[in-house]
Amino acid sequence: MKKIIVTVGLMLIGFNSSAQWTYQSVDNGFDNRYRIAYTEKNNNAILKLENVDGDIIFYLQGGYFCDETPNIDLVFIVNGENKKYSTSSVKSDDNSCLFFITDLTSSDMFEDFKNCTSLKLRVNESYCDTEVYNFNMSKSATAYNYILNK
Repeated sequence: MKKIIVTVGLMLIGFNSSAQWTYQSVDNGFDNRYRIAYTEKNNNAILKLENVDGDIIFYLQGGYFCDETPNIDLVFIVNGENKKYSTSSVKSDDNSCLFFITDLTSSDMFEDFKNCTSLKLRVNESYCDTEVYNFNMSKSATAYNYILNK
């Protein structure tokens, strides 16, 4: 019996460690419940997806960002190939979020987002250190579908 419990526990740990996205239904007390999906942390930051009035917003939360509109370089790894993009971002008032895609569905990187296995993201700030983040992005299409369905 002990052996079965240990085996099941190890299987659960293995399953949990391969989790790429976390899904959550949020109630902020003001609006109707809404869904978010987010990645595991890297350098104290996470990638998030939110559905805001039908637009799927893709952004980085965590850390401290000092430039008003830092440029973001993204490298999606799709079938072993690097797919490179650059975009500008908008920083939140508290300097903790960078919003860089305001409608993922209409973005030119949408297909690469859905099919990538990992993402390297570089925040190019003029007055602070350049930060590089690495995220496991497997099952991004599932995360997108979760967010799409209110």
